[in-house]
Amino acid sequence: MEHVDNPSYFQTIWAPIASVGWYIIGLGIIAFYTFPHIQEKFKSWKVARNQRDAALGKKTDELPQLSANVELARQKMQEAYNKSCTLAQIKEEEEKEKKRQKVLKLLENKNVGTRLGSTTNDETPSTSTNTGTKSKLKSEYNPLMGDSTRGYRPPKRSCCKKGGCG
Repeated sequence: MEHVDNPSYFQTIWAPIASVGWYIIGLGIIAFYTFPHIQEKFKSWKVARNQRDAALGKKTDELPQLSANVELARQKMQEAYNKSCTLAQIKEEEEKEKKRQKVLKLLENKNVGTRLGSTTNDETPSTSTNTGTKSKLKSEYNPLMGDSTRGYRPPKRSCCKKGGCG
């Protein structure tokens, strides 16, 4: 017998098929038994699709009216939005004007640009009336503050008295 270095065309194709042959046979059997069921589902899907297309085809006369209704609703919504925007702008301008008037009113009552403690000012400052209440508050006793003005100091953590051991 001769030894062939180059395998034939048939052997090249048959080698991969032979290695997975049982899988191919199993898939063929499964396809044979499931094909009628798949074909039935496909036909019912196609019939339902045709019916749906026919139902939509009947409603094509109503499509212009439907799109006109949608456009009308969009226009109404846009008008309402524009109204609310203009009202918000007017309200914002009123708030700015009120704030500006308030600032002007405060600036009229104050002497802006004068040096503190100058004697040229004939008016007496209004903060001098609160000095009586401050002295009253300082003399009150607060039990949380203690007798002295010092803050809390934690005790030393040493086993020996007065600090260190040794």
